[in-house]
Amino acid sequence: MVVFVSIVLFCTYVKLILCDLCDPNHGSEGAYDCVHMPKYNGYQWAVCLSSHSLKTHTSGYMDCHGSAFCWLPCTQSVNPNIEQGHVAHECICDPTENERRKRSLLAEGRKMEVTVSPVCYIPAMESNCQWYSSCLESHSACEESDFHYAISYGKAICSIFLESFNSFSEDGKSWIMSSQKCIEDRLRSILMPNDTSDCKNVHNRAYKAHTDCYLRQSNPGFCNLQHVDQMKIYWSIKQVYQNAFSEYFDKGMAEFRTCLRNDVYMEQIEYVFYIEKNINKLYEVDEKDFAMALAEKFAFSSHGVDWDVDLNMYNRSRSKRDTDFSRSKMYQPIRVLVSRKQVDLVDRSRRSPNQNHLRKTDESEYDKEFLENLDKNIINGLKEENFQVLDIDVKKRKKRTIGALLVTAGVVFSCFLGLPTCISSVLVIHTYRQGVLPDTPKDIDPKFILHTKITSNIYLSFSNASSLSHFSPTKPTYIIVHGYRNSGDEDWIKNMTSRLLDKKDANVIVVDWEKGANQWWYHYEQAAVNTEVVGTILALLVESLEHHRGASKTHIHIIGHSLGAHVAGFAGSAHKETRYQRITGMDPAGPFFRDKNANARLDETDAHFVDVIHTNGGYRSYSDLGYLDPMGHLDFYPNGGEHQPGCYRKSLNTCSHSRAHQFFTESILSDQKFKAWECGSLDQCKSGDGINTTGRSDNRMGFYTENVEGNKMYYLKTNKTSPYSTP
Repeated sequence: MVVFVSIVLFCTYVKLILCDLCDPNHGSEGAYDCVHMPKYNGYQWAVCLSSHSLKTHTSGYMDCHGSAFCWLPCTQSVNPNIEQGHVAHECICDPTENERRKRSLLAEGRKMEVTVSPVCYIPAMESNCQWYSSCLESHSACEESDFHYAISYGKAICSIFLESFNSFSEDGKSWIMSSQKCIEDRLRSILMPNDTSDCKNVHNRAYKAHTDCYLRQSNPGFCNLQHVDQMKIYWSIKQVYQNAFSEYFDKGMAEFRTCLRNDVYMEQIEYVFYIEKNINKLYEVDEKDFAMALAEKFAFSSHGVDWDVDLNMYNRSRSKRDTDFSRSKMYQPIRVLVSRKQVDLVDRSRRSPNQNHLRKTDESEYDKEFLENLDKNIINGLKEENFQVLDIDVKKRKKRTIGALLVTAGVVFSCFLGLPTCISSVLVIHTYRQGVLPDTPKDIDPKFILHTKITSNIYLSFSNASSLSHFSPTKPTYIIVHGYRNSGDEDWIKNMTSRLLDKKDANVIVVDWEKGANQWWYHYEQAAVNTEVVGTILALLVESLEHHRGASKTHIHIIGHSLGAHVAGFAGSAHKETRYQRITGMDPAGPFFRDKNANARLDETDAHFVDVIHTNGGYRSYSDLGYLDPMGHLDFYPNGGEHQPGCYRKSLNTCSHSRAHQFFTESILSDQKFKAWECGSLDQCKSGDGINTTGRSDNRMGFYTENVEGNKMYYLKTNKTSPYSTP
């Protein structure tokens, strides 16, 4: 007996092939043991495999190096890149305990062999969706339990990604292959002899494997994929997490959202609802309850539409500065994301209706028209039910829905209580204070003051037809919009109004949005996002003038300075049916607008004719107050467009920035002022090199600018002091 034990121990610790567990010539394949491999620093489980099996299933990457059979160590099985060094934690075994196992099996007449096919332990060189059913489920038998995973979700999502494989970019394809391989490798340790995981543990380990492999172990990483790939993956994974890992759903999806690229929402619709908070008791709405009620009311599922909710938006929209800010928001934003269903949960068989699995949805199951019209449906629902659209007990919660923001293909609409239409908004500011939302119209309280040759200081309201009686639809209309930290009572606005009425028998409307623009310096971005609200309310006023005063054929020219130029742009984009005849941008604001696309600022599509005067443009954050790149049909660069003569160079060059409205006001006096010469590039406009300013001019900057065909840029020089126009 002593001799037998000595032989067994000798075989165990020295791993001699006399033990016949993994003879290099005879195997047997599928045997396992607790061994100490020469290149590793501890004992670990190992499975005996044939060289043929290793070569076949790894495309020749692995073999037994000259023998017919060899040990495949657990560490290399779960992580093919670790061929030596520390034994993986999940692979560690106790040789003494293993001897007891051997004796117990021998007493029962059994061998130390794995219970599933030996090839289940071979590292995945490529994604193999069958591994979940033939290996993981065969070993754990969890499919009939409450924690079914292997076939319903693991194999299902693997198959869905491979089915859609060719629709992904090359990086997306690489992500699919590496992430699926990673998941299989991570879960392979469950097959090891020492693993005692029950179905719940398998389920929990699967969640960790999916999240880690999707976000951190794949190559390339999810965060680095292009937005089209991200969206396909996001809406597929969302169903896995929602149905397979429901207890981890919020945490898991929050991790994915942190990686979504800024342009990712172009592939879906985003709705941000404003919920007014009770002043005395600032209860918070449960975002998921709110979103679920929205989905149920509009029957998202029956139209092939999926949804998700951003649970962290409210916290991101708040900061210490917001809390200390005297005009902090009194509403709670809730963001709901809506897209077509990429994946659906269906009954796997009639005999087991409670056992479901994922499947890729067919294009025909998706009601595209419904999704395209969803914004209108929600708006109508708001109107029909007096803004209480989600069957939430608003009295009990002491709050009510006061508005909704919806983003369609990058365009945001916001509906506010008291407005007959929705406010369009496309500017999303991403700064150290992420998620800055616009103030409500009530907070901004924009005023529209009409001046004519015979009347002045007439306050107009789009919702009050009687206030519009002094507006003359037969006369041209000029609308002046101020910018940051200004008001409608500025001297330059009074001077411009006076000059316009001296030259024209016209309607001059001054837009005063002081409450929305007069922010502290570190809240500049708040004023920037408020331009969206002011611009759309301005469009509502023009629409009301058309409806009640017949102004549809009136020549309307908006003249906006700094942020006011972008107000004009948002007014133009919100009023596409008639479009304004002309918008003049006087040194449009640069900070926070430089990296925005054309829909999020003034651009040439906002009116029939857009001309821009650049006086303090540049690319430095706050040092350059204006937008330098061309953005209109015609762009003028007096003195190069960056700095104006007679102005001292300061960190905030308000002097150069203000010259734009000074130039325009002076240009009203005569059609011979501010002669300009065309330049072939922005660099030439900035330097003036090679431009003959003594010859015949190509155009005039300011009020009398000629709308010529094509997009043009012009250079000109001015004097240091008024009069600024050179002879």
